[in-house]
Formats: sequence, structure tokens, C-alpha cells
Amino acid sequence: MRALAKFFLTPVFFSLLWCAGGVAVQAAEPVQVAVDSTQWVIKDQKAKTEEFLGRKSLYLTSGFAVLKEVDFENGVIEVDIAAPSPRSFIGISFRGQSEADFETVYFRPHKSGLEDAVQYAPSFNGSTAWQLFSGKGFTAAAEIPKGQWIHVRLEITGLSGKVYFNHSEKPVLEIEDLKHGYSHGTLGIWGSANGGYFSNFTYRIDPVASRPERRPNPPAQGILTKWELSEAFDVAVRDLETPLSSAELKAMKWQAVEAEAPGMVVIDRYRRSPDVVRFFATPAERTGKREGRKLVLARTVIESDRDQIKKMSLGYSDEVAVFLNLEPVFTGKSAFRFRDPGFLGIMDVEDDAVYLHLKKGRNELVLAVADYFGGWGFICRMDECLRK
Repeated sequence: MRALAKFFLTPVFFSLLWCAGGVAVQAAEPVQVAVDSTQWVIKDQKAKTEEFLGRKSLYLTSGFAVLKEVDFENGVIEVDIAAPSPRSFIGISFRGQSEADFETVYFRPHKSGLEDAVQYAPSFNGSTAWQLFSGKGFTAAAEIPKGQWIHVRLEITGLSGKVYFNHSEKPVLEIEDLKHGYSHGTLGIWGSANGGYFSNFTYRIDPVASRPERRPNPPAQGILTKWELSEAFDVAVRDLETPLSSAELKAMKWQAVEAEAPGMVVIDRYRRSPDVVRFFATPAERTGKREGRKLVLARTVIESDRDQIKKMSLGYSDEVAVFLNLEPVFTGKSAFRFRDPGFLGIMDVEDDAVYLHLKKGRNELVLAVADYFGGWGFICRMDECLRK
């Protein structure tokens, strides 16, 4: 979904929003916004307002519509959606802070009945990181029939949210930890890859009672949590698998970062991932030296009390090279549809493993990580000792 994030919000668009006459007063009652209201700022060349399934509707297929003069943190968002095609993406955005940072919940009609038909994903620096955030609290199953109106209700409070689908009594998805924290901002709708129709959009803004301290679960045993990130480099200029000298590493600027639950470093939070590869490119186009693709180096130190071999499990998105004490020890590719036609590129610490020959004392571990789309990050866990 990173290509979606590129067109979702632009600097020009946000200059329109923030100069549009201030922020709306909080409403105790739901506010309905007609699909042809001038309050919508629409950025979709194929957008149109027309009758669909007996209703006046807004059709979005390759862009978005965002409300002016709304500042949303807690409350309820409701809308009816309809998919004209089995393969499409239909989404709702909220707490939009900038052109590239927002929360989104979206639906995949082509995944109807499957465990990822519904998706919550944050967007950081223009990348909607769905490959990094998957499973409980992020994805859920739902039946999404084509050519029918389906009601969606989002209840957002603090760091959590609930998604109700087609008037379900229980939420189909419970969001446990909104990744932008206690943020606030715009509301919007969007469509991609055949898109969808929207009708009966309403929102309610609730007062903020409190913001309790965020208490994430501690990372699992063995997770490497403290890292430093380099600046981003063009893959066509700096090869992913070429070892760097000690002098080159010393000359770089490094930013200290810490892993977040469940132990991953989300590079998207700190570096902007470029949009240079077509959304459904062939496998050969998803990795390698493509003009404009970026990589980031991540380094950490492993202190060992003796010479030993230890297994390190790792996940990454979408391509990695691993260096230990300046020597290459592993390279891997995990891009969308790269390993097989059904491979999604979902990042998991169990995806791959490498055996590290640690020397007694200080060992420097460096990862070169390049992204295709869908989220830029990595996770590493030190496992058992294989040889003392």
C-alpha cells in the first residue's frame, strides 16, 4: 500500500486544509457530510459523484477525499461502502497529521472471507506499513460481497479502536495499539485498484477524557532492541551486498533508535521510502539495483563472553544483507510475491536465520535493508548457542 500513501496526501493538499478557515467546533451529535459537499477536498482524477445501487455516491478509484475543517482524535466514523469489482481497496483514514502520516483502516474485497480482508495499518513518511503490522490487532476476516452496500463503523478512543462491519454486533477487528499514539487530525476516504463507492458518511467527535501512559509489552527474550540507523542511500549507488570499511562506517551519521513491539525497528518512522517500483511489478523488478530505491544501514553491538556460534533469527522487508565484524554472512529477499506468487512479504522474526561466529568481546552487527513497498523494517532475535 506504499503507492497509495504517495498519492494520499500532498503538500498542496495540506496547505489547502490548514488555510481553510480553522478547525471545526467539536460536535456532540453525529455530523453527516453529503458526498457532493464542498467540505470534501478530492484528489482523484477519476473521482465522480453518481447514482450507484440506488444512492447518490462518491466513487474513488485512484485517490482520496479528505474533509476540511475537522480535527479528529476520539469519536465515531460511519460510512457505507460498495465494491464495483472483486479486486479493489476501499479505505477510511483518520488522525491525519501531515501529507504522509495518518492512521487507516481498509478493506480488500478480493480477500473476502480470508484473515486479511480487513486491515489496520499506520502510514509513516508516506509508507503504509501493512507488511510490518499483521495478525491480531491489525488484520481480520470479513465477508465483503461485490455490488452491495456495506455499513462500516469505526470507534476510536485513545490508543485503541473497534471496527464494526455490516452492522455486526461485535467488532470484526479490535485495534489494540494505534501506532501514531495520541495523535489527531483529518478524516478521509480513499480507493485504489478499482476503488469503491461511498455513501452516508457521518462522524462524531468525542471529548478527550485522559491520555494514560502508553505501556507496550516488553520484547521477547533475545530480541536486539538498541540500534543506530544511517542516512538513506540510493541502491543504484551503494550496493546492498558490498561490505563497508571501518572508516566508512565511522564517517557516517548515525541516529539511535529502539525497537518497538513486538521487537522490530520500523525504518519508515525515521526515513522516507521512495515510490519507484510499480505496484504489481514482476518479481525481478522488486529487488536489486533499481534507480531511486533506497537502503538504510542499521548497526548494533553484541558483547560475547567467549568465542561461540549463535543462531540469529530475523525478519525484514524487503531485502537484507547482514555483516558481522565487516564480513558478509547472509543475504535474503522477502519482497511481495518474490518467493512465490502468493507470498505477501509479511515480516516475521521466524522468516530466516543466520549463524553468527561471535568472537570474545565486542562484535559489530550491521544490516543493510532495502524496501520495495508495504513497509520498511526489520527484527532480530539471538537464539541458542550452538558451539562454545
